[in-house]
Amino acid sequence: MGMQDEETALDVGNEISEAVNKTNKKTVIIASSDFTHYRPDKIARENDAYFINAILDLDIPEFYRRLFERDASVCGYGPIAAMMAAVKNMGGRKASLLKYSTSGDTTGDVSAVVGYAGIIVE
Repeated sequence: MGMQDEETALDVGNEISEAVNKTNKKTVIIASSDFTHYRPDKIARENDAYFINAILDLDIPEFYRRLFERDASVCGYGPIAAMMAAVKNMGGRKASLLKYSTSGDTTGDVSAVVGYAGIIVE
């Protein structure tokens, strides 16, 4: 998603929800992004938890505020926000963290990790 500003993400999310509502079908919307990139594991976990909590609250303005406050390296924040907007428009009210990990959990190198989270919104 080339333009990831909040206004564009909301527009994309609104368009997605309008299109889905016209189909009258059960639909799954997936947004994909890494979280923190190449920071020490402890810092990545702290920052990512901060960002993830805004997602779990489905609070798009707060998500953006937190991203910019910490100069986040979350590469797909626009698609995440678009997904949140779409599912909120479609009645989604509850988000749950399924799993969080960093690349350090797999490689053992915690000096510079990438964060990953699985979150479901219903």
